[in-house]
Amino acid sequence: MAESNYTEYNIDMDNIGIDESDFRILRRWDLVYVDKTEYIYKLISSSGRFFFISRPRRYGKSLFCSTLHAVMAGERELFRGLYIAEKTDYDFEVYPVLHFDFSIMDLNSEGSFLDSFMDAIKSAAKSNKVDIEKSNPASMISRLIDILHERDGKGVVIIIDEYDSALTDVILSSRPERIEWVREIFNTFYKILKAKSSMIRFLFITGVMRFSSLSIFSAMNNLQDISMDPAVASAFGYTEEELLRYFRDGIAEYLEEHPEDSQELFVRKIRDYYDGYRFSYRSDSSVYNPVSIGSFFLKGCEFQPFWVSSGNTHLIAELSSRFNIAEAIEKEELSLPVSVFSSFNVAEINGYQMDDISLYLLLYYSGYLTIGDYEDGEIFLSFPNLEVRMSFAVNLSRRYLRKSSQLSAVWIGRFRTACAKGNENIVMDMISRYFDAFSYELMNVEKERIYQAAFHGIFIMMGLMATTEDRGPRGRADNVVIAGHHIWIFELKVDGNAGDALSQIEDRGYAERYGYLMADRIVHKIGISFSSENGRIGNWVSSDRD
Repeated sequence: MAESNYTEYNIDMDNIGIDESDFRILRRWDLVYVDKTEYIYKLISSSGRFFFISRPRRYGKSLFCSTLHAVMAGERELFRGLYIAEKTDYDFEVYPVLHFDFSIMDLNSEGSFLDSFMDAIKSAAKSNKVDIEKSNPASMISRLIDILHERDGKGVVIIIDEYDSALTDVILSSRPERIEWVREIFNTFYKILKAKSSMIRFLFITGVMRFSSLSIFSAMNNLQDISMDPAVASAFGYTEEELLRYFRDGIAEYLEEHPEDSQELFVRKIRDYYDGYRFSYRSDSSVYNPVSIGSFFLKGCEFQPFWVSSGNTHLIAELSSRFNIAEAIEKEELSLPVSVFSSFNVAEINGYQMDDISLYLLLYYSGYLTIGDYEDGEIFLSFPNLEVRMSFAVNLSRRYLRKSSQLSAVWIGRFRTACAKGNENIVMDMISRYFDAFSYELMNVEKERIYQAAFHGIFIMMGLMATTEDRGPRGRADNVVIAGHHIWIFELKVDGNAGDALSQIEDRGYAERYGYLMADRIVHKIGISFSSENGRIGNWVSSDRD
């Protein structure tokens, strides 16, 4: 294929397959595929053969595994125009591939788990035209590797996607005693892989987190954990260069419909919302969540927290009912030594006694926190972007809003109408009642960001276009909401002065950020004072109200 076919990429924004993780389908149906084959080529061409990488859910792990499968199966025709076919001399040698997805195991009982495990091995055998009898997972995988190695005269490729999914599921179940037999069955399986290492050409394992108590890490001492390797910092998720290259038509379509916006301003807002995931403290590279970006362009460039509904937050939702997630995640300084990222034990999240380090690790692995700064062996964690902070605000609100005060459809409708009509008195009265409904266990802390998150949650739950910590020319506004022809700019102070909060909006020019909208919209600048003593709004002032 000509060089230009690799460097130029024209796509139809309707061809974004958000939930499609099968590389073959993406290529054959001409769906958008952001080319990650450069990373695959570097891995399979390296001196290593056994790799593990952890990433949060919905980051393209399954698609990467599917792409790797097609590469190692020698399916050259699927890679026309992609890096590995156009920029390298890779010969697409055909290897026997055993590809497992451990997120679909049956955990109803030990017997059903064993059956589903053995069925997965039989299915992998069948795809390689081998029939193997059921016995137990360890014996079956040992026999299958022997057969394929002898038949084809070459090493076997093994791909294991979501290796930790079954363990995570039993941890969150009401039957934590299942952990031991799930772990033991996996341990015997991984010990066989270690014993058969001379017959394995390439082993690639993905998961959300690293469980040090599994023999995958203890017995398999030749397994390289590349989760924080700077060489693969951008292998999962989209870089900004990839955003501008693969989604440039979507950006152009938006700017065509919104001539008042500049590309720089629009891309900066996308960056603020969806970029910021950093997976190596030795690299400055950050990436966008692929599901968020795909959803964003499919849904007409609406800035919404797509991550909340992607199925990525089930672990945090469960943990928030057990632990004080709000206070933990909103600490002023949250850091962990590098060493703890490789020593996490599955037993530590069983039950209700998790320590702070384990909790922070889970928040990092699940995607709620990401690497910020690094200094003297310490990794500082923070929210990656506005979308995640918004997701946190929603979970925070749902977790602590008293059940007796759940927001009714009528209440929601009235609040949205008041925002859209610019009725400051009604809006602030309803926000005050919203905070009155919050549990005191949340609102009795003297942390301004807790109040900001809870405040922001109300607008997100109402389905309004809301931004937290919105960057202006001389600072960040706490909350900005656009409803109809009205722009609401809020600044919050805990145990402070509402007038000072309003002055900050004026002095720092927060409204200037929306100058291009001023012609046909009314701006409401509101300063609010919260009381940490009772967790409620003390008073508020606006530019139109003394």
